[in-house]
Amino acid sequence: MAHILAGTYDAASKADAALRALLAAGVPRDCVSTFHNNPPGQHGTYPIGGDEHSDPEARGVGGRAAGGAAVGAGIGAGVGAAVGGPLGAAAGGGVGALAGALAGTYTGLSDKSEEEHREHARRPAGTVVAVTPAAGLSEETLVRILRANDPVTLEESEGEWQDGEWKDFDPLAAPKLR
Repeated sequence: MAHILAGTYDAASKADAALRALLAAGVPRDCVSTFHNNPPGQHGTYPIGGDEHSDPEARGVGGRAAGGAAVGAGIGAGVGAAVGGPLGAAAGGGVGALAGALAGTYTGLSDKSEEEHREHARRPAGTVVAVTPAAGLSEETLVRILRANDPVTLEESEGEWQDGEWKDFDPLAAPKLR
């Protein structure tokens, strides 16, 4: 296993600048690799596309939406019956169910704690510049070079490095940010 540092950049020009700076600092070409990481959900793991059964941040929202719809339908039907009789009850129930479903969905999405967001952290899309520390260069120097080019994220990992490539890169793994 090799120790790997990786910066993900939102612009190819930033990634190219980081690559050039690493090479200029004396990093051997077989110790640095660049590749593109697709946006979360678009890695083509499944035959029909995508890389997960559902968005991890949306799990459980369906139940909260259904609960909100039931409460909204009940309140809407009661108010509608009081104002417009049976027809008002039906209309009020429908409007209330829709409003309740939206409210349930919204609260379900915004209810995530910071810890839950970290638990489902995913690598961002962009051009990745990965480097394994080369003889004679400190890890701090490599981090400084990667950071100088404004990465979206800077991470470290243990992985298989072979023939100038990070062989076991997993786009679905949560990054260990540095």
